[in-house]
Amino acid sequence: MSGTIVYLDICALKRPFDDARNERIRREAEAVARIFEEAENGRIQFVASPAHRFENDRNPREDRRLATALWLRNAGRSVAITSAVDERARFLSGLGFGALDALHLACAENAHARWFVTTDDRLIRKALEQRDQIQLEVVRPDQVAVDAEEDGK
Repeated sequence: MSGTIVYLDICALKRPFDDARNERIRREAEAVARIFEEAENGRIQFVASPAHRFENDRNPREDRRLATALWLRNAGRSVAITSAVDERARFLSGLGFGALDALHLACAENAHARWFVTTDDRLIRKALEQRDQIQLEVVRPDQVAVDAEEDGK
């Protein structure tokens, strides 16, 4: 399977469940839907990891947990947590990323993702500060849709 490799953070996966009366939330939810469409069309490979499953299993909202679990099962690519991923996550955590964010980033890097998609502004700011230390672009969902269209993917 070909296509641009994309790793969505749990908060991005859950964006479609958020209150769409807010313009930013609506725009990002629509972008996540487009990312899933691109994945179905083979232009994007969506990556799932054990970090996704761990974080999703902690969600108290059953409807969101089950829908997200289905999306994760349908991911076109999966990545395991190896000793190298664990070591990289510890390094990223040392740069100031939260432990779970660092694990997600390490998994995304291991999958050779082009984009790490998140709606977490704090994570985006930290990634910009540490952009020379990470091996992918950390973006909002609506940035992926624009880039994918511009690239003709």
